[in-house]
This record gives sequence, C-alpha cells and structure tokens, in this order.
Amino acid sequence: MKKVFLWIIFLFSVLFVSMKVSSTIQNKILFLSDEIKSGIFNLNNNVAKTIQRHFNQVEQIKQLSNSLRDKQQIEYLLEALKVEYNDLLASINSPLDLSMPGILFVRTISFVRMNNYKKIWLDYKSDKIYQNGTIFGLIDDNKVAGIAILQNHRLEGLLNGDIKCSYSVMIENKKLYGIAKYDSNKGFIVDYIPLYPKVEVGEIVRTSGNDNIFYPGILVGVVEEVELRQGYQVATIKPASDEVRRFYWMVDIENSPILTGLAEDNATKTQDILE
Repeated sequence: MKKVFLWIIFLFSVLFVSMKVSSTIQNKILFLSDEIKSGIFNLNNNVAKTIQRHFNQVEQIKQLSNSLRDKQQIEYLLEALKVEYNDLLASINSPLDLSMPGILFVRTISFVRMNNYKKIWLDYKSDKIYQNGTIFGLIDDNKVAGIAILQNHRLEGLLNGDIKCSYSVMIENKKLYGIAKYDSNKGFIVDYIPLYPKVEVGEIVRTSGNDNIFYPGILVGVVEEVELRQGYQVATIKPASDEVRRFYWMVDIENSPILTGLAEDNATKTQDILE
C-alpha cells in the first residue's frame, strides 16, 4: 500500500514537472515564433523600402541626366549664338555705306555640297519679287566675296574661286578693265586685260560697275602675277575675301536707281572705248 502511494505521488510529481516544463518551452517557442514573424515583417519592410529607394534613386538619376543633357544643349546653343552674334556685329560694323539703296543683308544657311566650299545657300528677306537667274553681288567687309544667283526661288552664293563666279573689274592705277573669274590652272584671275599699259605686281583690283552686279570701286584683290597672252594680259589675283562668312551684304543694282545710273554710265563708257 505504501509503494502504491509512493508511485502515485511520483506520477503526480512527474506530471506537474512536465506541465511546468512544457509551459516554459511553449512560451519560449511562442516568443521565438513572434521574433521570427517580427523579423520577417521588418525584413519585408526594409526590402520594400530599399526597392523603393532604388527606384527613387533611378528616377532621380534619370532626372539629373536629363537636366544635364538640357544644360549641355543650352550651353552649345549659347556658344553658337555667341559666334553668330559676333559675326553679325562684325557685319553690321562693316565700313560699307549702308545708306545707299539696293543693299540687302543675307545669311549663309549651308554649303550647297559638302565637298565644295565655294558654293553656299543664302537666306534673304525682300519685298521685291525677283526672276530666276537674277544675279547679285556679294560683299563682305566692303570687299567682293562673289556673286549670288536666284535659282528656283533659292539664292545660291558663288564665292571667289568658283568656276561660275565672274564679274567686271578694273586695275585701279591703270584704269584697265577685265573679267575676274576662276582658272583651273592659275586660280583666281583677271582675264582679257588690254595689252597696254602693262599691269604690275601689287596693283589693286576693284569692281568696275560695268556689269550691273556691283557698284564701282569695291576692293577685289591684289595682283600677284602677270602673264602676256596673244592680244591681252592675264593677272593672277590674291582675293581680298575668300573665306565663307555667316553674313554678307547683297547688292541689288536693279532696285537702286543710283547704282543703275552709275552702271549704265560705266557701261556706255566701256562701249565707247571698245568701239
């Protein structure tokens, strides 16, 4: 009987202890589970925040890149405007007598062909309607730059050195007339100069005004070499203007009664000499 009682007490003791132990273990398991759940939730939040921060940074970098690109474009445009402004200022401050009628301001748009730097497209503003084939004179800093021809309502500039660019000139000191043009062998020349008097190296060449393209007296260039041919002289000329400019002054003889009168008088004088 005593042994039975002792076994009962032992079993109750073991049961009580096991219940206490299981309760402690359960509490620890629940605590660990809560910690794991909390850690998972925190991890999810941190990952979400990290992803959101990444996308925010990507968007911010994109915005900064666009801003930098826009800033660079503005800087490039500003630099181009500075160059154009300086060229425009230089053209406006030209010693050309702008009070004379028949002078138009024209702007270079582009080369006609990239491998030919003597032909350019020009932009002009005028209330007058011109016919195709009308020829104008081009002036840069009161120096002859070439001629311009209206082709299919587009203004094509033919600068000194282009094979189609020609106009009437005069050897200043000798009062000898000739035609300024391009020669494939000698370059920019004045052709068909009378034999006498002899043209000297260093003499100044100016427009004659006999061709209804330029008014007389505009600087063309300086004589570098003289060659005698059968019946006439040929002078190789160093042109006063042979670079492409952004702006030119265009001479419209037909729109200027003063210039037209000068040209007609000179043409009459030349005809009298020839006769």
